[in-house]
Amino acid sequence: MKRADIWTWGAAVCLIAAAAVPGMFELGINAHIYKQSFVFMHAAVEFLAFASCFTIFTLGCLFGADSVTRWQRSLASLYGAVGVLVLMHAMTSEGMPLASADGAVTLPLVYAGMAELAGAIGLLVLFGKGDREAGRAQSRPAMIGAVAASAVVAGGIFAWASGEGLAQGAGVRAVGAVAEGMILMAYALTAALLFFRYRASRPTLASSAIQAIALFALANALLVVDGGGETYAFLAGHGLRLLGFASLIRGMFASAAEAETLRQESCKADIDRDELTGLATRRMLKEQLQAEMIQAKNDNRVLGLLLLDIDRFKTINDALGHTFGDSMIQAVSERLRTAMNGQDRIYRMGGDEFAVVLPGLATTQAAESYAQRLMGMFDRPILLDDAEYHITISIGISFFPQDGESVDVLIKNADTAMYTAKVHRNEFQSYHSEMNQTTRDKLRLESDLRKALENEQFTLAYQPLVNLSTGRIVGVEALVRWQHPQRGLLPPGEFIPLTEENGLILPLGEWVLKAACKQNKAWQDAGMPPMRMSVNLSMRQFRQHKLADRIKSILEQTGMPPEYLELEITESMTSDVEFAIDTLSNLKALGVQISIDDFGTGYSSLGYLKRFPVDKLKIDRSFVTDLTEGSSDAAIVTTITSMARHLKLKVTAEGVENDDQLRFLRERNCEEAQGYYFTKPIPANLFEHWYKRYLQTA
Repeated sequence: MKRADIWTWGAAVCLIAAAAVPGMFELGINAHIYKQSFVFMHAAVEFLAFASCFTIFTLGCLFGADSVTRWQRSLASLYGAVGVLVLMHAMTSEGMPLASADGAVTLPLVYAGMAELAGAIGLLVLFGKGDREAGRAQSRPAMIGAVAASAVVAGGIFAWASGEGLAQGAGVRAVGAVAEGMILMAYALTAALLFFRYRASRPTLASSAIQAIALFALANALLVVDGGGETYAFLAGHGLRLLGFASLIRGMFASAAEAETLRQESCKADIDRDELTGLATRRMLKEQLQAEMIQAKNDNRVLGLLLLDIDRFKTINDALGHTFGDSMIQAVSERLRTAMNGQDRIYRMGGDEFAVVLPGLATTQAAESYAQRLMGMFDRPILLDDAEYHITISIGISFFPQDGESVDVLIKNADTAMYTAKVHRNEFQSYHSEMNQTTRDKLRLESDLRKALENEQFTLAYQPLVNLSTGRIVGVEALVRWQHPQRGLLPPGEFIPLTEENGLILPLGEWVLKAACKQNKAWQDAGMPPMRMSVNLSMRQFRQHKLADRIKSILEQTGMPPEYLELEITESMTSDVEFAIDTLSNLKALGVQISIDDFGTGYSSLGYLKRFPVDKLKIDRSFVTDLTEGSSDAAIVTTITSMARHLKLKVTAEGVENDDQLRFLRERNCEEAQGYYFTKPIPANLFEHWYKRYLQTA
């Protein structure tokens, strides 16, 4: 039962019982019981009460053998002592071996009152202090000492009563009334203390104690109202007291079980389990691999190790925040668990990297088929915060024994294969020795990349955007290139992924934006007709703090009018709809144009598209390549142009290379086109010459 359920149950019992007390008298519960029946029933409930106290004491001793909290130890000590007094009350009651020969009831009442008073005040003192783990060495002596002290007191009272006798009459009743008042007051204070001090945390034992206290208080109220007669109300009070003991016993069990569970889970999480995902850790992977490699060698089988990495995770994490990144990691781990049918062969290596062990393979093809299946698991979007996110993974595979005969070598080679796969993303690669050189080249390229910006090795190439109705050049797209000192001119596909990984995408993106605006202003100053300069924004740029202010500053520095700057975003950047709307609105307020690049390849909702303050859709080149009548690409392009027209958006087709494509686009009222049909991306000086020739031939 959950803590909240225990808390609710306790409150319900108290309310029901409190409401039922007045009705008991109307139902005749105060009716007297036959003498012999009463003696038997009274003895039974008293011995059950003693057994309950003894159980609480025993549980405390058992817990103390391992570890015990201060509350558990004190509760065991308290009810060990109370149990002695309850036992003496039972043994001195009428019809029992130690009962007074003259039938006096004073002695059993003294024991009963002492037991109840000790329990009430003891609970108040006990729960007045916070709970914490108690020392094992001190726990058992404290419990046994409490029982021994209670036994000495109880024995002394019995000896004195046997010799001198106890007074009876009005004085005893007055003392009893005061004691009952103190008992009820102590219960009320303890309940209030527990409720207000622990209302937020609600420890299990405290919740059970509130139930017990409520039941003890009701039991005492019944006994006071009954006046000690041989009635059903008297026995009902004892029954409620037994329920109170049961609540304490259950609380002892539950708190001990909860503490042990928490300790075990904490140890496992620290040593063997990843805290975020619950998957086994790298340490466990190494242990498992070692055992599986021995087994594979004995069985003459192949062992496969798959290392998986989420593509562009650093960009996602930086753009959407670490909390979102953690949620994405958890979602990916759940998807992997599903793929493995719950088998415990998935490991989190750290960051966004996971491992899967495939033992007992007959061939290497089996692991490659499995890698393909894992990649297919991410064809479906991941749902986070009521939004869909499409991600891909890259997988590297190494095999025992051919790719390594030690755990570390096997992991290293799988890692090398994985980073080879990440070059193109959303694919898997099996390790081969040539990959080591590729990895070294990548590391060297990354090192060179850090120097490239300060050494001014980047340059821009420009590709025109042509109006298909008039044939006029209405804009250009700026595309970054890297003039590497040894490797020559490198296209963005070879270095942009690296800049996204190492964080250089932000300074590089700002340089591209500034250089493009500066060039466009220079062309305008040289007398060329004004054109829109189109610049791509990266995901990290789009999520950058105060992006609109940064772009405004660049426009002011370069002197370029904002209406001649067109910013291109991708559909994936709009996954956080409200953030996208806010950012795009701030950009539009500057007066710049906004287009959605590679439209049709992402997963943006058409319902949200009409809310975005954008001016244009750019059809991805993949749809233009096979643009023939009756093809699915033709249907997609037709749909996009029609939809854009209804939304009052312009359309640019990318990747136009022949007359057939151009004719098809004109027939569909596509406003603009760009591609090798006109020219490949060329440097600024060559673009100026091309532009002059184009004007002469147009």
